[in-house]
Amino acid sequence: MLSNVPTDKSHQIREEIVDELSATDDATVVVPLVEILEESTQTAQRRNTAWLLGRVTDGDHERVIEALVDCMDDDDQMTGQFAATSLAELDGETVEKHLLEVVEDDDRSTQVRSQAIFTLGKVGGEDSREALESLIDDTEDEQLRKRAFSAVSKLGGSAGDVL
Repeated sequence: MLSNVPTDKSHQIREEIVDELSATDDATVVVPLVEILEESTQTAQRRNTAWLLGRVTDGDHERVIEALVDCMDDDDQMTGQFAATSLAELDGETVEKHLLEVVEDDDRSTQVRSQAIFTLGKVGGEDSREALESLIDDTEDEQLRKRAFSAVSKLGGSAGDVL
């Protein structure tokens, strides 16, 4: 079901799967999904799994968060976006910590760092605000600066305070 769904029905089917999986024990659902994300090479399967993980996971699961953060670097941009969206669904300090590590990693692509910044705008706290304000001042990458400025404003920062 994760890989052989017609594109025009994939969202509806994912929603139905979430309804079913949410009614079961978290560990029996989450562990196999993480394993798929970590081991699969099929784009559709990885994309759907990244989307599902954020909607069927309860609580703070380090392995889920790490798998989704790694998935943000996926060759398929949509899979990376789904991973970022799922991280926003999970929320929490652990998600924030991992996303801040991505943002501060100059070896990561601008695209991945931008996705992490966008997600921090949804889930971040004071640590994120401080890191993003610093990034705005220090980066020469205009895309990162714009994304950080937007995220800070979502976190309640003032544009005058940032620039």
